[in-house]
Amino acid sequence: MMKVLVVDDDHLVRKGFISMMPWEDYNLEVVGEASNGRKALEFLEHHQVNLLITDLAMPVMSGIDLMRSVKERHRNVAMVVLTFHQDFEFIQEALRLGALDYITKVELEHEHMGEVLKRIVDKMKEQAPDVNWRTELTDGLQEEEEGAYSPEVKASVAKAVHIIHQELQEELHLPDVARRVNMSRSYFSRCFRDIVGKTFNDYIREVRVNHAKELLSRTERTIGWVATQSGYPNEKYFGKVFREIAGVLPSEFRKMEHEVANRLP
Repeated sequence: MMKVLVVDDDHLVRKGFISMMPWEDYNLEVVGEASNGRKALEFLEHHQVNLLITDLAMPVMSGIDLMRSVKERHRNVAMVVLTFHQDFEFIQEALRLGALDYITKVELEHEHMGEVLKRIVDKMKEQAPDVNWRTELTDGLQEEEEGAYSPEVKASVAKAVHIIHQELQEELHLPDVARRVNMSRSYFSRCFRDIVGKTFNDYIREVRVNHAKELLSRTERTIGWVATQSGYPNEKYFGKVFREIAGVLPSEFRKMEHEVANRLP
């Protein structure tokens, strides 16, 4: 189970949020709660936490200051913003500090709790190299696969995933990555598919498109720039791949994201 710490200075909001979310359905467990950033840091010093969900506006230590400290001291903890007072300036700062996502009051009011948690868990998997990636990959294996591969093989696949996330702007070819993790091409291909749950090429496409989604949401840079930053120097090909995975063109995705943001209170 992934361990969660919830931080919000409003006692009722915090308790309500913890009680309403279907944590167990997504392999999550709330192991602690705190009313401000300072108490959250104290908890993190003495307990294992995989996911921090924090409000931004709090006394004693704000959510932004908490995130700065967590980024420095607890780099393996994933962070998500819980915002009941919509302020995009603070949210943008939180995203720059490494927040995977943000949860809004609107989403909770419309009873999308399961969708919210699924989105967060999916992003934690996508960002595995930045969130204790070796542990995440190992814990995510199906029981029958645990005994099928040695710790060395699983570590090699985890290293390959790390390479993909760190070098997604570069050309990535299976034979080259297999060589870098000291595995044969065919064996690496099979191990990667079994452990990660996707083929090597499908995983790269997914990682790149998810990275592009973040850039399209957070910046106003051109589609060509987003394509290059996501590992696709050919803008036309990037659009084709993006639509295959996301169901819409990059420009349409950006427009949809802006419309959603403008509807938020």
